[in-house]
Amino acid sequence: MLGMAQPAPELDQRPPHGVATGFLLLYLFLLMSRGVEILGIIVNLRLTLILMIVCILAAILTGGLLQSARTPIVLMFTFLTCWFMLATLTSQWRGGSVKILLAYWITSFACSLLVPSLISTLDQCRKLCYVLGFSLLPILLATVLFQSQIQGRDSTLYGTLGNPNDLAFSLLLLIPFAVFVMQGESWVSWKTIVCGLAIVFSIIRTLRTGSRAAVFSIAACLVLLFLSGGLKTKLKVLAATALMAAIALAFVSDSTLRRYSTVFSGTSYEEGMSVDEFSAIESTRARKMLFEESIRIMFEHPLFGVGPGIFSASLAEEQAKRGERQTWHEAHNSFTQLGSEAGIPALCIYLGIVIYSLKRTVSTYLLTRNDPNRILICRMAGTLVMALLVFTICATFGTYSYTFHLPVLAGLVQAFDVCARREMSKTQAVAPLGLETRLALPSLTTQALTTQALAPQASNYVRNRRLRNSRP
Repeated sequence: MLGMAQPAPELDQRPPHGVATGFLLLYLFLLMSRGVEILGIIVNLRLTLILMIVCILAAILTGGLLQSARTPIVLMFTFLTCWFMLATLTSQWRGGSVKILLAYWITSFACSLLVPSLISTLDQCRKLCYVLGFSLLPILLATVLFQSQIQGRDSTLYGTLGNPNDLAFSLLLLIPFAVFVMQGESWVSWKTIVCGLAIVFSIIRTLRTGSRAAVFSIAACLVLLFLSGGLKTKLKVLAATALMAAIALAFVSDSTLRRYSTVFSGTSYEEGMSVDEFSAIESTRARKMLFEESIRIMFEHPLFGVGPGIFSASLAEEQAKRGERQTWHEAHNSFTQLGSEAGIPALCIYLGIVIYSLKRTVSTYLLTRNDPNRILICRMAGTLVMALLVFTICATFGTYSYTFHLPVLAGLVQAFDVCARREMSKTQAVAPLGLETRLALPSLTTQALTTQALAPQASNYVRNRRLRNSRP
């Protein structure tokens, strides 16, 4: 009608495609839970490769791949992939760089493409968050079935989780999604109970790994929640802090606690130090040396670096020429290692992806935090902010430059950003229409309809009663 406000245009007209999305969810579950490693102990089924091909075909046939290819996140990952290829041509060891790209980066780049291609509704975003939350379970199962220790620190016997730091990182990255599941379900739901137990067990396992990066990540998340939340949230944070302190005292060994205490002693040796404290100090000194060397190599090879995945080999070759002991270690910093291996342009693109993802999720969170109609969007944005914060801190102390973790998170951010802003544009288009009708026809019937239109309504993507009735 003339004079009435028109609904905002759709950001994306693609209908959801359940079967294709189901394959993607299974694929991501196997990746993030490391379930493929557990299954690989029994039989090598090549499940992830088969599922990746199926998902790519589905993305092409549904048209989602072409649409997602124009989004900022996918464009940045595409540029980064092209730069990796150029850096491989000038690599000091081309064979090693090609192996890194084929073994790791193809999977990572595929994730950045597939998530925004096959996730096209908020309900599908919610399902993916649930899948990531339940991905904790296979990891925890692996810590029980294949339990191992390295110098008193918890790890597993097989796969990428054999490193205590990587085990802690894998657990912490998924905990925000398990919390999201609990927020969306009733307290007596089996999903809430399972995720609650998984979170407690994950905290125990994380603290037992002796990973100082994990402790930094936990502290940063708690501080952020405390500063940004209301009184109720602050009380929950204090209770969670007290619970984790009790867990540490009850389940963490004295040697691991002494390792954590070296955070405050830096790289200096003190008289009377235990073997574990001495080992932690040595680890810190080695990390500092590798960090400095990665920065030096980055500025000596600023354009294309020494080649993707070649930092440790390049540094070992230099140490051999200088007559020093060869370390053969990664830089233990994803950002400086990437800069030294692929150049400063690659580092800038990678940082751009992280910053853009954080900016979009924080922006969405701030827009929706006081709106009861958008509580699911607000919670999902907060979950992604926490996961990105965990990744950024752990990546500063570990090497995850070519892994699939950031591509999965950034791809989900891109899909969520499109879906959330489409949903918010719909909501914003309703209020002016109701207000104008009320002013034009001030009748009792019209006022009742206007009140109903302006009252908080649960969106069609809200599936459970507790979430529909929630208010900030």
